[in-house]
Amino acid sequence: MKNKYAWLLVAGFGGLGPVAQAQQVLLHSEVARDTLTPRTGPNRSYFGHFYLGYGLVVGESSAGLPVRYGVGSTEVQLGGRLKRRFTNNLALTADLRYAYLRYALAQDAGPKARPFEPLHDTETLTYHQLQGELGLRLNTGFHPRGNVMGTYLDLLAYGGPTLGANHTTIDETTTEGRLEVVRHKPPYLQRWLGGVGLRLGSGPLALVGRYRLSEALRPVESGTPLRPPRWVLGLEIGWF
Repeated sequence: MKNKYAWLLVAGFGGLGPVAQAQQVLLHSEVARDTLTPRTGPNRSYFGHFYLGYGLVVGESSAGLPVRYGVGSTEVQLGGRLKRRFTNNLALTADLRYAYLRYALAQDAGPKARPFEPLHDTETLTYHQLQGELGLRLNTGFHPRGNVMGTYLDLLAYGGPTLGANHTTIDETTTEGRLEVVRHKPPYLQRWLGGVGLRLGSGPLALVGRYRLSEALRPVESGTPLRPPRWVLGLEIGWF
Protein backbone atom coordinates (compact mmCIF):
# COMPACT_ATOMS: atom_id res chain seq x y z
CA MET A 1 0.00 0.00 0.00
CA LYS A 2 2.86 2.37 0.84
CA ASN A 3 4.43 1.67 -2.52
CA LYS A 4 1.13 2.43 -4.25
CA TYR A 5 0.88 5.93 -2.66
CA ALA A 6 4.53 6.59 -3.39
CA TRP A 7 4.01 5.86 -7.08
CA LEU A 8 0.97 8.17 -7.16
CA LEU A 9 2.99 11.05 -5.64
CA VAL A 10 5.83 10.53 -8.10
CA ALA A 11 3.40 10.45 -11.03
CA GLY A 12 1.61 13.60 -9.83
CA PHE A 13 4.75 15.72 -9.44
CA GLY A 14 6.11 14.36 -12.69
CA GLY A 15 2.98 15.47 -14.56
CA LEU A 16 3.12 18.99 -13.11
CA GLY A 17 6.75 19.46 -14.08
CA PRO A 18 6.31 20.03 -17.84
CA VAL A 19 3.24 22.23 -17.29
CA ALA A 20 5.12 24.53 -14.93
CA GLN A 21 8.03 24.76 -17.33
CA ALA A 22 5.74 25.73 -20.23
CA GLN A 23 4.25 28.78 -18.45
CA GLN A 24 5.31 32.29 -19.61
CA VAL A 25 4.18 35.91 -19.04
CA LEU A 26 1.70 36.90 -21.75
CA LEU A 27 0.66 40.32 -20.37
CA HIS A 28 2.46 42.84 -18.19
CA SER A 29 0.55 45.84 -16.87
CA GLU A 30 1.46 48.79 -14.64
CA VAL A 31 -1.89 49.77 -13.16
CA ALA A 32 -0.76 53.15 -11.86
CA ARG A 33 0.58 54.11 -15.28
CA ASP A 34 -2.04 52.56 -17.58
CA THR A 35 -4.97 54.30 -15.87
CA LEU A 36 -3.64 57.89 -16.24
CA THR A 37 -5.85 60.18 -18.38
CA PRO A 38 -3.89 61.81 -21.27
CA ARG A 39 -3.56 65.59 -20.70
CA THR A 40 -2.12 66.69 -24.06
CA GLY A 41 -3.66 66.53 -27.52
CA PRO A 42 -5.95 68.49 -29.89
CA ASN A 43 -8.94 67.95 -27.57
CA ARG A 44 -7.15 67.49 -24.24
CA SER A 45 -6.51 69.92 -21.41
CA TYR A 46 -3.34 71.26 -23.05
CA PHE A 47 -2.24 71.44 -26.67
CA GLY A 48 0.50 73.36 -28.45
CA HIS A 49 1.41 73.67 -32.13
CA PHE A 50 3.06 75.88 -34.75
CA TYR A 51 1.22 77.63 -37.57
CA LEU A 52 1.69 79.72 -40.71
CA GLY A 53 -0.65 82.52 -41.77
CA TYR A 54 -1.02 84.58 -44.95
CA GLY A 55 -3.47 87.43 -45.49
CA LEU A 56 -4.32 90.23 -47.92
CA VAL A 57 -4.78 93.86 -46.90
CA VAL A 58 -8.35 95.00 -47.61
CA GLY A 59 -10.46 98.02 -46.82
CA GLU A 60 -10.34 101.72 -47.52
CA SER A 61 -7.22 103.86 -47.30
CA SER A 62 -7.35 107.55 -46.46
CA ALA A 63 -6.96 110.26 -49.09
CA GLY A 64 -3.35 111.04 -49.86
CA LEU A 65 -2.21 107.46 -49.22
CA PRO A 66 -3.23 105.32 -52.23
CA VAL A 67 -2.53 101.62 -51.64
CA ARG A 68 -1.84 98.99 -54.30
CA TYR A 69 -3.91 95.97 -53.29
CA GLY A 70 -3.25 92.31 -54.03
CA VAL A 71 0.00 90.44 -53.43
CA GLY A 72 1.81 93.77 -52.93
CA SER A 73 -0.02 94.52 -49.67
CA THR A 74 -0.03 91.45 -47.42
CA GLU A 75 0.76 90.09 -43.98
CA VAL A 76 2.69 86.87 -43.27
CA GLN A 77 2.75 85.27 -39.82
CA LEU A 78 4.76 82.45 -38.27
CA GLY A 79 4.17 81.49 -34.66
CA GLY A 80 3.23 79.05 -31.95
CA ARG A 81 -0.01 78.56 -30.05
CA LEU A 82 -0.87 77.05 -26.67
CA LYS A 83 -4.47 76.00 -26.01
CA ARG A 84 -5.96 75.42 -22.56
CA ARG A 85 -9.28 73.60 -22.70
CA PHE A 86 -11.82 74.16 -19.92
CA THR A 87 -14.81 72.25 -21.27
CA ASN A 88 -15.64 70.40 -24.48
CA ASN A 89 -16.88 73.72 -25.94
CA LEU A 90 -14.71 76.37 -24.30
CA ALA A 91 -10.95 76.99 -24.40
CA LEU A 92 -8.37 79.79 -24.15
CA THR A 93 -5.55 80.23 -26.67
CA ALA A 94 -2.30 82.18 -26.32
CA ASP A 95 -0.05 82.95 -29.31
CA LEU A 96 3.45 84.30 -29.77
CA ARG A 97 4.45 85.04 -33.36
CA TYR A 98 6.48 87.01 -35.87
CA ALA A 99 4.40 89.07 -38.31
CA TYR A 100 5.50 90.89 -41.46
CA LEU A 101 3.04 93.54 -42.65
CA ARG A 102 3.58 95.24 -46.02
CA TYR A 103 1.74 98.14 -47.65
CA ALA A 104 2.58 98.89 -51.29
CA LEU A 105 1.77 102.47 -52.24
CA ALA A 106 0.26 103.17 -55.65
CA GLN A 107 1.97 105.88 -57.68
CA ASP A 108 -0.73 106.49 -60.29
CA ALA A 109 -3.91 106.63 -58.19
CA GLY A 110 -4.03 110.31 -57.33
CA PRO A 111 -1.87 112.76 -55.39
CA LYS A 112 0.01 111.60 -52.30
CA ALA A 113 0.30 113.56 -49.07
CA ARG A 114 3.36 114.32 -46.98
CA PRO A 115 5.76 112.62 -46.42
CA PHE A 116 4.98 110.46 -49.47
CA GLU A 117 4.53 113.19 -52.10
CA PRO A 118 7.39 112.30 -54.50
CA LEU A 119 6.58 109.65 -57.11
CA HIS A 120 8.69 106.48 -57.34
CA ASP A 121 8.77 103.30 -59.38
CA THR A 122 8.12 101.26 -56.20
CA GLU A 123 7.26 102.42 -52.68
CA THR A 124 6.46 100.27 -49.64
CA LEU A 125 5.86 100.56 -45.89
CA THR A 126 6.88 97.45 -43.95
CA TYR A 127 6.56 96.40 -40.31
CA HIS A 128 8.47 93.54 -38.68
CA GLN A 129 6.49 92.74 -35.54
CA LEU A 130 6.63 90.57 -32.44
CA GLN A 131 3.01 89.91 -31.52
CA GLY A 132 1.14 88.29 -28.68
CA GLU A 133 -2.45 87.23 -29.08
CA LEU A 134 -5.16 85.91 -26.76
CA GLY A 135 -8.22 84.06 -28.03
CA LEU A 136 -11.45 82.75 -26.56
CA ARG A 137 -12.31 79.53 -28.42
CA LEU A 138 -15.88 78.29 -28.86
CA ASN A 139 -16.22 74.75 -30.24
CA THR A 140 -19.41 73.70 -32.01
CA GLY A 141 -21.35 70.57 -31.09
CA PHE A 142 -22.38 69.21 -27.72
CA HIS A 143 -21.37 65.56 -28.16
CA PRO A 144 -17.91 64.12 -27.43
CA ARG A 145 -15.77 64.39 -30.57
CA GLY A 146 -12.70 62.43 -29.52
CA ASN A 147 -9.15 63.76 -29.52
CA VAL A 148 -9.55 66.02 -32.59
CA MET A 149 -9.61 69.80 -33.02
CA GLY A 150 -13.14 69.94 -34.45
CA THR A 151 -14.82 73.10 -35.73
CA TYR A 152 -14.25 76.29 -33.75
CA LEU A 153 -14.64 80.06 -33.60
CA ASP A 154 -11.97 82.20 -31.90
CA LEU A 155 -12.48 85.74 -30.61
CA LEU A 156 -9.07 87.42 -30.81
CA ALA A 157 -7.16 90.38 -29.35
CA TYR A 158 -3.54 90.99 -30.37
CA GLY A 159 -0.74 93.52 -30.09
CA GLY A 160 3.01 93.96 -30.01
CA PRO A 161 6.03 96.14 -30.79
CA THR A 162 7.56 96.65 -34.21
CA LEU A 163 11.08 95.23 -34.31
CA GLY A 164 11.70 97.14 -37.51
CA ALA A 165 9.65 99.68 -39.50
CA ASN A 166 10.90 100.73 -42.95
CA HIS A 167 9.91 103.12 -45.71
CA THR A 168 11.48 101.88 -48.96
CA THR A 169 11.55 103.53 -52.39
CA ILE A 170 13.03 102.14 -55.61
CA ASP A 171 13.71 104.12 -58.78
CA GLU A 172 15.33 103.32 -62.10
CA THR A 173 17.71 106.14 -63.11
CA THR A 174 19.43 106.69 -66.43
CA THR A 175 22.80 107.52 -64.89
CA GLU A 176 23.01 105.55 -61.64
CA GLY A 177 20.96 102.47 -62.49
CA ARG A 178 18.62 101.10 -59.85
CA LEU A 179 18.45 103.37 -56.80
CA GLU A 180 16.96 101.94 -53.59
CA VAL A 181 16.48 104.10 -50.51
CA VAL A 182 15.47 102.53 -47.18
CA ARG A 183 14.50 104.72 -44.24
CA HIS A 184 14.78 102.64 -41.07
CA LYS A 185 12.32 103.50 -38.30
CA PRO A 186 11.36 106.94 -39.63
CA PRO A 187 9.42 109.07 -37.12
CA TYR A 188 6.13 108.79 -39.06
CA LEU A 189 5.86 104.96 -38.73
CA GLN A 190 4.30 103.60 -35.55
CA ARG A 191 6.27 101.41 -33.12
CA TRP A 192 3.28 99.43 -31.81
CA LEU A 193 0.38 97.75 -33.63
CA GLY A 194 -2.64 95.97 -32.18
CA GLY A 195 -6.24 95.07 -32.81
CA VAL A 196 -8.97 92.42 -32.70
CA GLY A 197 -10.06 89.58 -34.95
CA LEU A 198 -12.01 86.40 -35.64
CA ARG A 199 -10.80 82.92 -36.59
CA LEU A 200 -13.13 80.25 -38.02
CA GLY A 201 -11.48 76.89 -38.42
CA SER A 202 -11.85 73.15 -38.77
CA GLY A 203 -8.87 70.99 -37.88
CA PRO A 204 -5.58 72.58 -39.03
CA LEU A 205 -7.19 75.03 -41.52
CA ALA A 206 -8.77 78.35 -40.62
CA LEU A 207 -10.10 81.56 -42.13
CA VAL A 208 -8.83 84.60 -40.22
CA GLY A 209 -9.87 88.24 -40.24
CA ARG A 210 -8.12 90.92 -38.17
CA TYR A 211 -8.94 94.60 -37.70
CA ARG A 212 -6.16 96.93 -36.57
CA LEU A 213 -7.31 99.34 -33.86
CA SER A 214 -4.02 101.21 -33.51
CA GLU A 215 -2.74 103.75 -36.00
CA ALA A 216 -0.04 102.57 -38.41
CA LEU A 217 1.26 106.09 -39.12
CA ARG A 218 2.08 108.90 -36.73
CA PRO A 219 0.77 112.40 -37.47
CA VAL A 220 3.09 114.57 -39.52
CA GLU A 221 3.40 118.22 -38.51
CA SER A 222 1.08 120.39 -40.62
CA GLY A 223 0.18 117.29 -42.60
CA THR A 224 -3.05 115.39 -43.20
CA PRO A 225 -3.60 112.36 -40.92
CA LEU A 226 -2.98 109.27 -43.04
CA ARG A 227 -4.52 105.85 -42.39
CA PRO A 228 -3.74 102.76 -44.45
CA PRO A 229 -6.35 99.96 -44.59
CA ARG A 230 -7.08 98.35 -41.23
CA TRP A 231 -8.33 94.92 -42.36
CA VAL A 232 -6.32 91.79 -43.17
CA LEU A 233 -8.18 88.67 -44.39
CA GLY A 234 -6.45 85.38 -44.99
CA LEU A 235 -5.77 81.72 -44.26
CA GLU A 236 -3.97 79.90 -41.47
CA ILE A 237 -2.46 76.41 -41.52
CA GLY A 238 -1.63 74.64 -38.26
CA TRP A 239 1.15 72.08 -37.95
CA PHE A 240 0.11 69.23 -35.67
